[in-house]
Amino acid sequence: MESLKIGIQLTVYGMGLVFLLLALMAFLITMLVKFDRSEPVSEKPSAPRYPAGLDADALAAVAIAVAMHQAVLRKEAAPAMRKHMPGTLPSRWVSVGRTLQNSTWQPDRRSS
Repeated sequence: MESLKIGIQLTVYGMGLVFLLLALMAFLITMLVKFDRSEPVSEKPSAPRYPAGLDADALAAVAIAVAMHQAVLRKEAAPAMRKHMPGTLPSRWVSVGRTLQNSTWQPDRRSS
C-alpha cells in the first residue's frame, strides 16, 4: 500500500510540474507576441476617386466596358457556354491515372 501511495504522489507531482511548465510557456509566448508587435503603419492617403486625365466620356466608357466584362463572366459558367457537361470529360491526368489503375500489372518480358 505504501508503494501505491508513493506512485500516486509521484504522478501528481510530475503532472503538476508538466502543467505548471506548460502554463509558464503559454504565458511567455503571450508576452513575446505582445512585445514583438511592430509599430502600426500610418495609412497612406487614398487615391483620388477619379483618375487624373480622364474626362467624363472616358470614365463612362470604362464603366461600360467593366459592366460588359462582368456580364460575360457571369455567362461563362452557364450551361450554354460549356463544351461538355461537368464531369463527363476527365482531364488528361485523371484519364491516365484511371487507365493505370484499371489495367493489370504485368512484369517486363525481357528476353534473357
